[in-house]
Amino acid sequence: MKTHRALRCLLVSLGLSVVCAVSGAGEEIYGKPDAPLAAEVLGIEIHTDDPDEMQYVILQKLTDRYAADHGIAVNPEEIAAYLAHLEQDIEQDRKENEAQRAEIVRKLQAQDLPGDERTRLAAQLEALNELLAASDGAAGGAVANPKEDKAAREWIASSFIRQWKINRALYEQYGGRIVYQQGGPEPLDAYRKFLEEQEKQGAFTILNKEFEPEFWKYYVTDSMHSFYPAGSEEEARAFQDPWWLSH
Repeated sequence: MKTHRALRCLLVSLGLSVVCAVSGAGEEIYGKPDAPLAAEVLGIEIHTDDPDEMQYVILQKLTDRYAADHGIAVNPEEIAAYLAHLEQDIEQDRKENEAQRAEIVRKLQAQDLPGDERTRLAAQLEALNELLAASDGAAGGAVANPKEDKAAREWIASSFIRQWKINRALYEQYGGRIVYQQGGPEPLDAYRKFLEEQEKQGAFTILNKEFEPEFWKYYVTDSMHSFYPAGSEEEARAFQDPWWLSH
């Protein structure tokens, strides 16, 4: 699992804007008050016409409370280790891409290379050149505000580490199958059991019943996921050690 790819994934997922307000009755509201009331979670009204947004907020609020209740936190040493691992992965990817580019250039020098193969290799070479150029620009570009850049990197690292710890705690509590994700192993069945339990206890209620199938689809549709082989060593080790300390 390449951590810098997971980093990009997180940046995209965190693009969701959150708007909170307080009503006259003192209730916390997520979203715009005039938007449809979709659900309630931990006393917070969720106003949205997007079922994915509703799910995001419910999960965020419940896992935030879960982390607080279980003392899940991230320390500076863990953040430093994660960022060091990230830099190692980026450098390893660079070396692999440069080696692949050199091999393509060597193949293109062959005089008897078929036309369709030459076209395919030329396209690959162009893509690699663009990728490496973008990487060079990111590595060598001037940072407008180094302090803000450092803080952003540390915050993203902290978010990844905290999520991994939440996933591990849920797996230890509920067990079940684990799926592959760019952000690391995800205990799918544990999340489903956790959410079912939270709903039963009244921690959240889906008020827009049309959103209910969409909310649960991710957790009950096996075809959407790639699972760790049941009983495998890989499954057994998924949450033994943080994956960013794997080398």
